[in-house]
Amino acid sequence: MFSPERESPIQTLHMSPKLVTVVGATGTQGGTVIAALASDTNYKLRGLTRNPNSPKARELKDKGVEVVGADISDLASLKDAFAGSYAVYGVTDFVRLLGEHDIETAIRVEASQGKNIAQAALDTTSLQHFIWSTLPNASEVSGGQFFLPNFAGKSQVDEFIRSHSDLAAKTTFIFITQYHSNYSYDPLSMYLIPTAHSYVQFTTHPPDTPIYTIGDVRRNLGPFVKPILEQPDKTKGNIVMAHVEVVTAEESLQIWAKVKGVKAISVPVSVELLHALWGKYADVLGVMWRYWAAVGDKSWSANGKTVLTKDDLGVQGLISLAESFEDYEL
Repeated sequence: MFSPERESPIQTLHMSPKLVTVVGATGTQGGTVIAALASDTNYKLRGLTRNPNSPKARELKDKGVEVVGADISDLASLKDAFAGSYAVYGVTDFVRLLGEHDIETAIRVEASQGKNIAQAALDTTSLQHFIWSTLPNASEVSGGQFFLPNFAGKSQVDEFIRSHSDLAAKTTFIFITQYHSNYSYDPLSMYLIPTAHSYVQFTTHPPDTPIYTIGDVRRNLGPFVKPILEQPDKTKGNIVMAHVEVVTAEESLQIWAKVKGVKAISVPVSVELLHALWGKYADVLGVMWRYWAAVGDKSWSANGKTVLTKDDLGVQGLISLAESFEDYEL
């Protein structure tokens, strides 16, 4: 006779924590995803990193995360690392690649790495949910007017995922909007002019450019992760836009200035001058802001596809852009 004091195998299976595997576990996005789920007993965490013996990897191990060495350029290592996963969070790092390669090579390598992640997810029989960190297809959204290098490789991965209907049905595509820390990159940064007692930002975009921002991604990405996992019927097969607020470029600059107690002025310059100063970084970041200016509120859209927002998912616990700047230094 069945004893009420013992769980049936079905109950035990139902209560087993779901294994969530996170690519780039020691990076900004991956580390934030792990932090968001670490205290939730519904999930067991596996973090992937190229160097499982790094200080950051050891910190994750100390927190109970299973740390596995894997390289997103090595498909076989990803397949092994994804085994048994209920969900996978996939992300690539264009900025790191841009530091190592020219723009064209960085795009090609990112696309290859992203397709490896997607292929490994496709081949993982236990997988129920794939969360893919991507960006809009800017060329499509702008009708061919803009090509954004840091978006292009990810768009190729999106196409690969959607070409496999089984994987596409399990995938949440997450758009993570402008980081507050993007001001640390030279073409977007602010520079102190001591004799003017002011900071200046050199711009090739108009001051009324709409900026959709996540603010501090380390604080604000986490609140999106749980709702994505907990509302699969709503999020799988669709896009989630992770943003906190919308401000103009000038408002963003002045929010930073007010928080820091300084004066800041935007100084319009030509595209050619921005390129002369910062080369390929201007060609990536400058054009991104000009795209936002030209396309406006369509910047984070996807033709014919559903884009969910924080309101659709009931996201809570976000901090504002001003709060994000409080502990931020250029």
